[in-house]
Amino acid sequence: MIEPNQTAFIVKVACSDEEAPERLLTLFYAVLAEDPESGMQIVRDAVREGAEVTLTEVRLSQATAQAIDLLPGYARAL
Repeated sequence: MIEPNQTAFIVKVACSDEEAPERLLTLFYAVLAEDPESGMQIVRDAVREGAEVTLTEVRLSQATAQAIDLLPGYARAL
């Protein structure tokens, strides 16, 4: 259940590819949080150390967040 004070943020993650370190892999995560900073921290905790984590301007609607079963405090790769 999404609380009124929570927003579903989309966060971009760039990290090096273990098989080709000169290349960056770009991934997107959805995270349900009360504010952008806590959302980014949830994603940082979920990905490889040293990954570049960037908040995007994109937000998910409540219907979409519920459809993908997004839970507060967890990052979901998209």
